[in-house]
Amino acid sequence: MEIKKGNTIYSFLKLLNKETDMVFAQISDIEFDATNDGEIIDYIRENDLIRSKKGEFSYDALVYITQNGRSVLEYNSWEDYIESKNKSIKKSYKKENERQELKDEIDRLTKVNLELQNKHLKRYIIYSIISFILGGILTNLKDIFQLLNLQ
Repeated sequence: MEIKKGNTIYSFLKLLNKETDMVFAQISDIEFDATNDGEIIDYIRENDLIRSKKGEFSYDALVYITQNGRSVLEYNSWEDYIESKNKSIKKSYKKENERQELKDEIDRLTKVNLELQNKHLKRYIIYSIISFILGGILTNLKDIFQLLNLQ
């Protein structure tokens, strides 16, 4: 959104903050031709900055400021609000990237762990078979020597 349109929204929110309610058409007092600009209305509607008392969003409806609209007014200007919003988006994007990197590392380590467990299981089975055979041979070593001497 253009800075000029954002400043229009910010100015209207400041006016609305001073009043209990206001007709939305008064935004045209701030910016000429604003009533013909759907982008301002769309932005206000999408971001829930202002609500209509009747539920319909038209220029002659009485509107009031919402909590989202009040959060915009916590900043000194529209530019400060957008800058803060962009910083929070970048921060959340950075956190999401870090989470994804950690998830990828966990997945990689899980894969390595499974490979090691598979190797360990294979070795355990092989050692068990070898131990069983050697145990059988050693237990019956005397009988095996007697059998070999007869032949």
